[in-house]
Amino acid sequence: MNFPFRKHKETILITLLGVVIMISLNYMMVLWKPDIFTNTKYAAWSTFWNHGELSGFDTYTYIVVTSFHPVYVLSRHPILAMMLWPFYELNNALKEVFHINCAIYVVAVLWTVLASCSWILMYRIQRKIIELSWQLSLLLTLFFFSFSHVMIILFFPDHMGISLPLLLLTIYLAGKALKQNKRFALWHSLPLVFFATGVTTTNLVKVGIADLFTQWGKIPFKKMILHFMLYLIPLAVLYAAYSYQMETSQKQEEQRIVKIEKAKMKKDKKYAEKYKAGKQEYKERREQQILDIPIVTDTEYHIDRLPSLVENVFGEGLILHDTYTLKDANRGNHRPVLVTYSHWWYYAIEGLIVALFLMGIWIGRREKFLWMVLSMFLFDMLLHVGLNFASADVYIMTAHWAFVIPIAIGYLIKKRNRLSYMTVLFVFGLTTFLWWHNLSLITNYILG
Repeated sequence: MNFPFRKHKETILITLLGVVIMISLNYMMVLWKPDIFTNTKYAAWSTFWNHGELSGFDTYTYIVVTSFHPVYVLSRHPILAMMLWPFYELNNALKEVFHINCAIYVVAVLWTVLASCSWILMYRIQRKIIELSWQLSLLLTLFFFSFSHVMIILFFPDHMGISLPLLLLTIYLAGKALKQNKRFALWHSLPLVFFATGVTTTNLVKVGIADLFTQWGKIPFKKMILHFMLYLIPLAVLYAAYSYQMETSQKQEEQRIVKIEKAKMKKDKKYAEKYKAGKQEYKERREQQILDIPIVTDTEYHIDRLPSLVENVFGEGLILHDTYTLKDANRGNHRPVLVTYSHWWYYAIEGLIVALFLMGIWIGRREKFLWMVLSMFLFDMLLHVGLNFASADVYIMTAHWAFVIPIAIGYLIKKRNRLSYMTVLFVFGLTTFLWWHNLSLITNYILG
């Protein structure tokens, strides 16, 4: 009876630790304004959008699970709303029983499962792919989830919470294929293309990168082209789902919004003036874009890249600022796009993380797996730094690329020299500080 437990003891204990952490974080989330969020008398949009401000993340998941309004931009998230439909039906059934909107509880359970999957996948990447000890693998896993805007998506219902485990699964499966000198299996790549791209379209590039690294040099170039042409199968299904929603739910939603806005403008002259001013502001913003296409919006060229890298990408994305904490830069004057830290030592901590990251890249420069993950990171940097995509709140995208940091540092630690021992001490100190600093600011914001 004890044999299976002994055999899988490490996996079971690490998983249990992760589950406890994720349950705790999601329990904290359901304590945030439950009187408002569970009240069935309030409309979903006005409830969650007006009262659910937390950094630049949106509360669309709560809105979809409550009323199934297709609020996601379909060109970026083709099947995300459809994936949440079963949870909308579950919430409707629970409403009949408990007479409250149970969206926050349904989503908390779902996000606990997703976050726990991300936890065990990051641990297995460190343990099985980089081949560190269980202690070091656990340390680097805790380090990754201590990053502010990775920690937040473990409990806040933004689509990043679904995207992260899919990306980590892609990296893990591709890493296993590289270690075994095998190709990425089609029954791995095609479902990942469908689901990961369905959640966020840019994930298609990352699945493609992982697949390319495992295929390159193992088959003739023409056969590899045919292999990637098979991506057209899941992409065709995604396009069909996108087209269907555009002609049905999306069109109905647009008509509903126009009707509501016209009625408000007739009743309220101030609202009409505000609405027209908003339309003019939106038009002016469109004229400032590097690219003006629906799938890549907010590519504003006037935001300086170096300050954005320091304060937002490697700043706010990893270490919360202690001013304007968790305010949204896209909501009026709630938060400036660039916020500076109040003490110099925040920059020293950020610099140490970046230095360890760069040293890890140098030490692991001959590792194909690291170059694969680094290519995903560089793609995101092209989007968010090169094109300034989502530059106003670029830190909310952290979970899409920050896994490269603990992976690179993993190779630095694996070297087993004096520098690697010092790195372990640095990472332990950074992990302790980041969990304390970020979590205390988050809990103060939510529970304060």
